[in-house]
Amino acid sequence: MGDLKRVFAFSASAMILFSLYYLLSVIINIPYIGICVKKNQTGIWQITNVDKLGWAEQHGIKTGDIVSLIDEIQPSNYPTVLQYNAIERAKTLVISKNHESMVFNVSNNMTPKQVQYDIVIPLFLFGILSSFSFFLYLKKGNDESSRILILFFLTIGLSYISAGASSRMDIVGISINRITFSLIPLLFVEFLIAYFKRYGFILYNRKYLYIFYIGNGLLFSINLFFQIFGLYLLDIRYCFLANFIIETFLCLHILTTRYIRYRNTIHGSVFAIIIVGVILAFFPFIFLVGLPSLVFGIELIPGALGAVFIVFIPIVFFYLITANSLFDIDFIINRIRYYCIISLIPTSGYLWFLFYLAKRFTFVQRVQVGIVTYIGIIAFLYAKEELDLSLRSKLFREKFNFQASLNRFSQNITKVMKVSDLEEQLITEVREVLSVKSISLLELDLTDSDYSLLIKTGTQDVPKLTILEWLENNVHLISVGDLIDIDNGVLLTVSQEKNKYHFLWIRGKINRTHYNQDERVWLKTISFYVSVVYENLHMIEGLIDKLEEAVSQKDTARPWVSRLLFSLSEKERRRLASDLHDSVLQEQILWYRKLQIISSDDRLPIDLREELNKIAEGLLDVTHEIRITCNDLFPSLLNESRIVDAIRNLIADAQLRTDYVVNFNATDFSLDLDYEHILAIYRIVQELLANAAKHSKATEINITLDNSNGLLALNYHDNGIGMDLQSMEFTSNHMGLSGIKERVSSLGGETRIYSTLGESFEVSIWMDLDTNFVATEQVI
Repeated sequence: MGDLKRVFAFSASAMILFSLYYLLSVIINIPYIGICVKKNQTGIWQITNVDKLGWAEQHGIKTGDIVSLIDEIQPSNYPTVLQYNAIERAKTLVISKNHESMVFNVSNNMTPKQVQYDIVIPLFLFGILSSFSFFLYLKKGNDESSRILILFFLTIGLSYISAGASSRMDIVGISINRITFSLIPLLFVEFLIAYFKRYGFILYNRKYLYIFYIGNGLLFSINLFFQIFGLYLLDIRYCFLANFIIETFLCLHILTTRYIRYRNTIHGSVFAIIIVGVILAFFPFIFLVGLPSLVFGIELIPGALGAVFIVFIPIVFFYLITANSLFDIDFIINRIRYYCIISLIPTSGYLWFLFYLAKRFTFVQRVQVGIVTYIGIIAFLYAKEELDLSLRSKLFREKFNFQASLNRFSQNITKVMKVSDLEEQLITEVREVLSVKSISLLELDLTDSDYSLLIKTGTQDVPKLTILEWLENNVHLISVGDLIDIDNGVLLTVSQEKNKYHFLWIRGKINRTHYNQDERVWLKTISFYVSVVYENLHMIEGLIDKLEEAVSQKDTARPWVSRLLFSLSEKERRRLASDLHDSVLQEQILWYRKLQIISSDDRLPIDLREELNKIAEGLLDVTHEIRITCNDLFPSLLNESRIVDAIRNLIADAQLRTDYVVNFNATDFSLDLDYEHILAIYRIVQELLANAAKHSKATEINITLDNSNGLLALNYHDNGIGMDLQSMEFTSNHMGLSGIKERVSSLGGETRIYSTLGESFEVSIWMDLDTNFVATEQVI
C-alpha cells in the first residue's frame, strides 16, 4: 500500500510538472493581444475593451477603433472573434483609426507587466502552494484532510498558472483553467468536511456536494460540445464564472451557519479565522473581477491581481496547524468593522470629488481609486491604534500618564479597609494627576424631603447652592461616572446608594485649560473603580455589624455564625502552628545542634561541658513542647486518618502527661465523617481531656463513640470530683464547656451535661448528620 501511494504521488507530480511546462510554453511563445470586439448595428467590428496588460495597449490601439482584417480574414470569420468576441493568436491586424487604416504586426515581446502577472506572480504563488503541500505530505501524508488540502493547494496553483494560457485562447489552457477553477470551492468544502470530522461532528452532508460535482461535469461537457462547433463559448465562460461565485458563497454559507452554531465552543475561533481567510482570499476576485464582468462586462482590477489574494487560504491553514494559541479574531473583526463604518465618510467625500470634479477619470478608474482609498483609510486607522498603544506613552510620557495612574490607584485601593481611606486616596490621586485648584468630596442625602449636601472632605470653597439646585432637578437622571460641568468646575458621580450619592467636586485646573477628552475618560474610569470599592466596603461593614450583633446575643445567635467563628478560629490556629513550626521550632533545633557541637569540644572544662549538656537538654525539652503545642493547634493526622484513629492518638499523648486511665470504645462506629465533623469531635475530646487533667482529679475516664441511623453519639464519663452545674455560668470568652456546647450547636447537634459537686462528671452529645448535611448545603 505504501509503494502504491508513492507511485501515485510520483505520477501526480509528473503530470503537474508536465502541465506546468506546457502552460508556461504557451504563455512565453504566444503573445497576449488583449482586445475585445463587438459588431455594431452597421455590421462593423468595433473594439470595446483593450486590456492594459496586452500587446494592443502597448501599441496605441484604443477602444472605439475599427477592426478591418485579422490575419487577412474578416473578423466575422476569425475563430476567437466568433467564439469569445476577442482577438487572440493573430499575427497581423488591420485597424482603422479616424478613417485611416493601419497595419499592425503582432510581436511576441512580453512587457514587464505581462512577465509580472503571467509568469512571476503565478510561479511565486505556485511555489508557495507547492511548499505547503510538500510540508503537509511529509508531516501528515496519511491524514485524509491533509491529502485533500494538498490537492486543493495544487489545484489553486494550476488554476492560476493556466489563466495566462487561457487568456491566449489555448484550448488545453482553457480546459485546465475551467476544470481547476470550478473545483477550488468544492475541494475546499471537502477539506473542511474531513478536517472537522476528526472533532466528531459532520460539517456538511456530502450527498449535497455531489450535486455540485454533477453540475460541474455537465457544464464542462457542454463546454466541450460547443468548443467543437465554436458556438456560445463566451456565454459558457460566464457560466463557469457564475458557477465559481455560487460555489464560493456555498462555502461561506456553510462556514457561517456552523460558526453561529459552534461559536460558544472551542471551535468558534477556528471557524471565525477560516471565514476571514475565505473572505480575504475569494472576495477581491468575486467583487472586483467576477461580478463586474458578469453584470457590466468590465473588470475593476486585473483578474490576475484579484487571484493573488488566494494566497490567504494556505496562510490561514498553515497558521491553524502551527500556532500554539490563536489570536482573538472576534476582537480584530469588531475593530475592523468599526473602521469600515467610519471610513465610509471620508471615502464618500473623496469619491464625490472624483465623480464631479475630476472629469478626466473614467468610471472604472474612479471605482479603483475609491477602493484603494477605502482600504487605505481602514488600514491607516488600524495601524494608528496599534501605534498609539506602543508609542504614545513613550512620546508623550508626561502628558498621557493616565494608564499608569489607573494601575497605581487600583493597587492602592486593594489595601483600603475604611471608606475614609478610600476617599483620601481618591482625592490625592486626582490632585496629583490633574493639578487642580481645589477638590472636595460631597455627600447628597435624599432621606428627607429637603435635599442636604454635605462636604465630607477637601476644601470648603464649593458652590453648594448652585450644585444643590442642579441636583434637585436632575439627580434621578445621573449615574456613576457622569461628569457634569457646573460653575467653572466639574461634578463627578463616584457612588450611588439607595438614599445617598457621593460626588467629587473639582474646580478648574491650575493652568486654566479645559478638561480634555482623555482627562474626562480617566475621571469616569476612576469613578467606576471607586464605586465598586465603595459598595464592597459598605457590604463588609454591614456584615461585620450583623456578626457583632449575632455574637453579642448568645441565645439568638444563628448556627452559621458560630460555625463561621469556629472556622476562623481554626484557620488562626493553623496559621499560628505553621509559624511556630517554620520559625521558632527550626531556630530551636539549629541552636540545639550548635550547642551540642560546642559541648562536645574536649578543650572545655568538664563542669562547663556538663552545664552546656543540661542547657542542651532543656532546649530539647522546649523543642518537644513546641512540637506538642503545634500538634495541639493543628493536628496534622486529621487530614490523613479517620476520627477513631485520631482520638486514639490524642488519648495516647494525653496519658503520657497525666495520671488518669482512658477507656475508649468505638467498635460500633462506622460513619465516614467530613473534615469539619472530624475536627469538631477531636476538639471536643481534646477539651474534655484537658478539663479532666486540670480540674476533675479523675483517675478513670470512659469515652464512647457510636452511631445509629445517621445519628452520631459521643459520651464522656469520669470519676472525678464533678461540679455544681447550678452555679456554673457558661460564657463565650473561653472554650471550656460553653465552647463545646456552641460547637455542637453550630453543627445542629445537642449537648447534655450531668454532674453534681463531689460526684462524677458526664457529657452526652448527639448529632443528626443527615439533617446537618442538608443545613450545611443550604448555608453554603
